Amino acid sequence: MSGALLMARGLVWRVGETRIIDGIDLSIDRGELVGVIGPNGAGKTSLLRLLAGLCRPSEGEVLYDGGDLAAIDARARARRLAFMSQETAQTFPFTVMEMLLMGRHPHLGRFAQESGEDRERARRTLSYVGLSGLEDRSFGELSGGERQLVLFAKVLVQDTEALVLDEPSSSLDIRHQDRIFSMAQELARENRGVVTSVHNLGVAAEYCSRLVLLEKGRVAAEGRPEEVLRSEILDRVYRVRTLVSPSIATGSLEVTVIPRRFAGNDSRIHLIGGAGSAVNLTRELYRLGYALSGGIAHEHDSDEKLWRNLGVECQAVGAFSRIGDDEVAAAARLAESADVTILCSFPVGPGNLGNLKLAALARRLIVLAPGPEDLPRSFFSPEGRILFEELCRKARVLVYEEILAELWHARGDP
Repeated sequence: MSGALLMARGLVWRVGETRIIDGIDLSIDRGELVGVIGPNGAGKTSLLRLLAGLCRPSEGEVLYDGGDLAAIDARARARRLAFMSQETAQTFPFTVMEMLLMGRHPHLGRFAQESGEDRERARRTLSYVGLSGLEDRSFGELSGGERQLVLFAKVLVQDTEALVLDEPSSSLDIRHQDRIFSMAQELARENRGVVTSVHNLGVAAEYCSRLVLLEKGRVAAEGRPEEVLRSEILDRVYRVRTLVSPSIATGSLEVTVIPRRFAGNDSRIHLIGGAGSAVNLTRELYRLGYALSGGIAHEHDSDEKLWRNLGVECQAVGAFSRIGDDEVAAAARLAESADVTILCSFPVGPGNLGNLKLAALARRLIVLAPGPEDLPRSFFSPEGRILFEELCRKARVLVYEEILAELWHARGDP
């Protein structure tokens, strides 16, 4: 079966005169892992506690499988819906096994004891989360990350169709963070409905099928990760400047906060790049506060997209177009007026030969010598090699670290 397992309609929750949750409509379907994101104080934990039935809304309602969640008694609700709190600081005078078996209580009769099957289920689940052998350890003796894994295991032992997880990986290292969210994905694939708050936006993009972005108790954006994780949305809600780009390793989106630029630097640097060769220098020099310009780049090139996202003035030509004399003349004012022009390392062919002609017009030229992680500077025409060798005779040839060291020294940095 499919359909809305949990649904909020017109949800409002007040504390005094303050609306912590302000008119939220939301559904979590079977088979979904929904991530709730947003800045601190946006209402993520409050929303999850309302969805789990731990708080009663001031207005609106929460439905479970079409029925009013508030009408279900606590024991019956615990057989249908499990809640994991992010609060792991408290210590309980119980062993790990006793903690896990609490997740079986809703399924037992009023005076029934846990069976051998219940204990075996708890042991299997503990092994599943990577804590096999800790059954007799005191919960209070565990590290914060271990306690969090035990609480997640308790949710799994509870064996419910809906799971509400409040920041389940906040105390975990990256290995266990991956483990928890991978397991949450598996639960969704088992046709359960899972909703979780997530602070790490990269994790939210990688694992969640849908995201809900909260801002001051309201839904600011909702949809697939690529629909929600957009700089024009995140910058406004989080009040920072962000750069959203696909991960090289996984293809999922990564969100990088662009630091506030250092002040008091009037120097301007022009970067001649291509094929992503100027990305690292662009980011570092932007952080240091240099005024930057770029080009000539082809549209949709990694360098051109980064310059455009940062608001860096640049000269561009159409994708796959040849850089001609007219484009060189148009970009010449940027290179000629810059204090320093840096020629990055990229393959040179007939299409981008004009960038070497542009470099020849620079007032002060530095040629970046490619390191082991940089693109090789290969040549696909004799003219390109001749032009480059002429540039090197007139310019300084420095590796990446030498360029940064020289510019830091010029700023007066240690």
